[in-house]
Amino acid sequence: MALHYAKEGALLSLCGRNGPNLGKCADACAAVGQRPRTALFDVRDESALKGWIEAEDAHAPLDLVFANAGICRGLGPDGLEDPKDSSETFKVNTIASTLTAVFAAEAMLRRGSGQIAIISSQASRIPLLNTPSYSASKAGSRFYGLSMRDSLANSGVRLSVVCPGYIKSPMTDSFKGPMPFIWTAEKAASHISKKLKKNPAIIRFPWQLNFMLGLYGVIPGFLCRWLGRRFSFKVIHGG
Repeated sequence: MALHYAKEGALLSLCGRNGPNLGKCADACAAVGQRPRTALFDVRDESALKGWIEAEDAHAPLDLVFANAGICRGLGPDGLEDPKDSSETFKVNTIASTLTAVFAAEAMLRRGSGQIAIISSQASRIPLLNTPSYSASKAGSRFYGLSMRDSLANSGVRLSVVCPGYIKSPMTDSFKGPMPFIWTAEKAASHISKKLKKNPAIIRFPWQLNFMLGLYGVIPGFLCRWLGRRFSFKVIHGG
């Protein structure tokens, strides 16, 4: 997403917890003409997150904010999630994601304009067998975002929830199992950018996955379980 908007000439502010990866992303953006402002911190640090958003908005009013941080952990040998992994997943995928949106909205409401995109997942629509906290945490951010969108109606601040399918990335590289209809990051970024201009409540893709997941909950239970297994994968290492 950062590289896509850098190519369009946008002024970028990026944060991340991994210095080398953040630097690589900034260098890639600079190579196409836009050197981003960067900040190194963990989005689970609420005060750091709030302070960063306020500082960046003071430097240049934020037009579009992506709440994009996300992690995925798998089950242990006993078939259960490590409690620490589960806690971290919810803190990043749900709490930090929604607080990013809240802090951005606070700044945007003061001037009555701006747009927020909360990155949820198609996994929020189906309980994946081997990654329960990932599905549940993404469902939390999806529902929060949709509620927040209604709260912001007529304020001038727009909010959309993005539910991608599988995207080729370092995270999906840690998955072992079926990943049907997987998209490249470049294709997904272009699609999301185009859709956001229309300000929909939800951006879901790809359409094939939409169709199949749309069947979940309206078909017999045994077929729901089959569908859940069809999209289930194992996490080889931390995603």
